[in-house]
Amino acid sequence: MKVRWSKTTWRAVSGIVASLILIFSFQNCGKAGFDANLDSSLADAGLSDAELTAKYGSTQGAKVAAAPFAYDARFDQIAYNSCAESHLAGNEAFFSIKAGAYRPGTGGVKVRSAFIDYINSNFYPIYPATQISTNQYKEYLADSPANANAVPSMAIRVRSSLNDVYATSNTVTLNTDVIPMIGYLTDSGVMDSYVSAAMPSPTYFPFSGQYKVMEATMKLNANEGLARSYRNLMMNAGALTLAYMQDTSQPYKVRSPAGTSSTSTALTTAYGRGYQFTFAQMSGATQANIPTNTVYSIREYDLENPNNVTATWNCSRKYMIVRSQDAATACPSHTIGDLQNESIRAELEIVRRQFPADQWEFNVSRRCAVPKGSVSCYKEETYQGTPVGAQYDLTKDCFQPYGTYLGTTPLARCAQFISVCLRP
Repeated sequence: MKVRWSKTTWRAVSGIVASLILIFSFQNCGKAGFDANLDSSLADAGLSDAELTAKYGSTQGAKVAAAPFAYDARFDQIAYNSCAESHLAGNEAFFSIKAGAYRPGTGGVKVRSAFIDYINSNFYPIYPATQISTNQYKEYLADSPANANAVPSMAIRVRSSLNDVYATSNTVTLNTDVIPMIGYLTDSGVMDSYVSAAMPSPTYFPFSGQYKVMEATMKLNANEGLARSYRNLMMNAGALTLAYMQDTSQPYKVRSPAGTSSTSTALTTAYGRGYQFTFAQMSGATQANIPTNTVYSIREYDLENPNNVTATWNCSRKYMIVRSQDAATACPSHTIGDLQNESIRAELEIVRRQFPADQWEFNVSRRCAVPKGSVSCYKEETYQGTPVGAQYDLTKDCFQPYGTYLGTTPLARCAQFISVCLRP
């Protein structure tokens, strides 16, 4: 049930999954762990009209004030891990969603051509230069209200009301429900990376005082019911979004062509990208009880124009997660000979962007993965004295949490998967 709250409160969505009540709320959470350097007092939208006039003069100051939104940030790889058990809480290796930009030109941050054209049409180089300088672009970006102190962030939002964030508790929490990336895009050190003569789209920001890479991680795996609920959300009313925080003290708000929306009006457009997921059973599954826990497709669209599909992602890479005690037969490590194969090395390079070698072992030929360390994706348990284990054969029935064991012989737990999707 979705509830719209009054102007002085926020919004909530709740649903019942088996015996668990899941609460999704839309509330102000303050900085909530975001670096103190990103003080909310810095989130004022650029210079005031008086300050712009004092700095540029009335005519040019008005032009800076009218500069359009400048940023075009994109993910180029998204991974989904379906593992969901209470014992995984706090374990860095077991995220649910990790999205990032790893290939400059495909992902990263760039300046929109509309902003460049606007500056080139309305401003002049500083004599004796014959072209507008990098420092001029940086200055107009930092001073313009539409762009000052924008922070790219990832969240799961209501598609028809983009200032509403789905949360795992009764408050929207920064770094848990809204994940900031990079830092302020108008920080001078950050602008050094993406503002240049060629206006590239970097994925690494060595001079950022916050985060050096454009990457965000979410954990929605406290239990199978919560994971399943979020999968349903991302296929229906919700979408993973890459948007820009309006104000660090109110991280649920996004920057939009419509400006800051009132709480009584649903915000349907914003600057940024939306990612609509489709989940399905793993290919080859023949049993109805096998969960729909792999990403079948991702439809990327423009939040500013939701009907504009900007990319259809390749989600063909799926890896069955194998318990470490089963790895010798179900997912053996690559041999030295395997690693001489160029295609195997290329696939490992892709998965290693998000699954480091100290946390995961992959066999990309067998399409499987094994977590390292003592923590398992599966709850280790027995039923009437018999170990439950995991079912890796997709033609056999399996047990899902919140289901029912059959008879005296336990069904093994259904297999979990890692899905890796690439932007073309």
